[in-house]
Amino acid sequence: MEITTKGRYAVRVMVDLARSGDDFIALSDIAARQKISQKYLEKIISSLVKANLVISMRGATGGYKLAKDVAAYNVKEILDAMGESTKVASCAGEEKCPMAESCDTMGVWHTLNQLIAQYLEGVSLKQLIEKQSKDKRTKDGCS
Repeated sequence: MEITTKGRYAVRVMVDLARSGDDFIALSDIAARQKISQKYLEKIISSLVKANLVISMRGATGGYKLAKDVAAYNVKEILDAMGESTKVASCAGEEKCPMAESCDTMGVWHTLNQLIAQYLEGVSLKQLIEKQSKDKRTKDGCS
């Protein structure tokens, strides 16, 4: 399993939008802060809008913002919206696998896939923001 740049950037974009509160944020501002090309970011944000994770508004005061409360998002749903696979073994639990009934290792891969999914579902955008804020305060000498 390897999360692509598209998946990693999508999580960064969602964190950026979460930090911006309820304001619509211009794509160019997100691109500049996240150091992502605006053209590549357009593809990412389009997928996030299609997945109903982000709302868009056109016009001079338009841009993008989260569709729901920051605590309601988890990393897995963002990766899923990007089409990212979080499975280490695609055969685990698949009926198409010719060895499904007799594979001695199927249980290991199935369990590992479940653990990864559970972990990513348990990490919310809110937690990412709070951890980053805490880490920054600690680094700056605050507790």
